[in-house]
Amino acid sequence: MNSKIYELIGKAEALRQKSQYREALSVFKKAAAHARKIQDAGSLLDSSMAAGDVCRIIGDFDRAVEYYTEALEICEGFCDDLTAADALVGLGLSYRAVGMWEKAVRLIVRARKIYMAAGDKKGLAFALWAEAGSLRIAGKIPAAIETYLRAKRIFAASGFDSGLAYTLAGLGGAHRVAGKTADSLKFYLEANEIFRGLHDAFGTAYSHCGIGNAWRMKGDYARAAVEFKKAAALYGKIGDIVSYSYTIWSLATLCKMRGDLPKALKYTAEARRNFRKTKDPRGIIYCDLAQGR
Repeated sequence: MNSKIYELIGKAEALRQKSQYREALSVFKKAAAHARKIQDAGSLLDSSMAAGDVCRIIGDFDRAVEYYTEALEICEGFCDDLTAADALVGLGLSYRAVGMWEKAVRLIVRARKIYMAAGDKKGLAFALWAEAGSLRIAGKIPAAIETYLRAKRIFAASGFDSGLAYTLAGLGGAHRVAGKTADSLKFYLEANEIFRGLHDAFGTAYSHCGIGNAWRMKGDYARAAVEFKKAAALYGKIGDIVSYSYTIWSLATLCKMRGDLPKALKYTAEARRNFRKTKDPRGIIYCDLAQGR
């Protein structure tokens, strides 16, 4: 790897570890541009994959697809099946985020088969986690829970705490949709404890939002408000417009249930503007339903 690119990628990774995603993306872009200029395919693959991951986290899904597609093309030249599988999962998650869950599942299942053939248990669990989230969006809740549980077993056995925490959070969401509020709260609380131990700002915010939704469904609006505000503050700091918007949509729902309709409409309008920017049809529909109610 070229020394300049090595330095740039190292700097970007340090920023990403601190959840400074927009700053990290700027540096990854510089690394990718330099790699293209000197035709260093290996460095371009590393920087493109990383840039795709960061774009997906901050809600720039069109750009994420571009970076993952570039990475996938490089993998074909290198015959690098495992990195290709990583890129396929990234593509799947990006398409899932804009409502194209069928395409997402196809891509993720392709990746899952590659991980299984290679005996990559961590990769297999990652693909199962991604597939479960797509099944949840498709409304296939029992299948989503079953798939999350398969991922959970593998992550727990391999001692990969980050993957375990994200899977617990996914189980929290799936159980909430299934109407199992107590189980949902339990899973989100477990995830939150792990995320805080890992100093994972995104995961911590994600679990706070889930905990808030569980308390809302239990009728404890005061606790729910505290959790939503914690999540919104963290997402705002990170720069994750998508997750921030789902959190303020949750706040709008909470305000509606408390009878504060002007504030509910204000939060809903802000969330809708953001969902239009990120081309998230599911979020826009949620906002339309909230405003109608």
